[in-house]
Amino acid sequence: METEKAILTETSTHILNSFLVKTKAEMRAILEDLRAKTSEQMAVNQRDIESQVREWRSHNLFYKFHVFRSRTKDVDLELKQSWFRELFCRVVDFLYFWD
Repeated sequence: METEKAILTETSTHILNSFLVKTKAEMRAILEDLRAKTSEQMAVNQRDIESQVREWRSHNLFYKFHVFRSRTKDVDLELKQSWFRELFCRVVDFLYFWD
């Protein structure tokens, strides 16, 4: 399924221009809206919202500091995350001092 802001599949949620969304509240609202508009089989509905927000914020942090900008302007929220990636996103989220 494709919307103007996202491409949704059963294995991934791709948010276009995700760097434009700055706060956790906005991220949650977008994810909740996508959840309401899609079937239960889509990745956005299969993964915890807070986990998706942490990953999104880690992408935004890298974008803000001009690290891999071409790859971090959008975010791919994969259904299956490695334990290492989840840990990394938790650490980055902890270091993210602004909302």
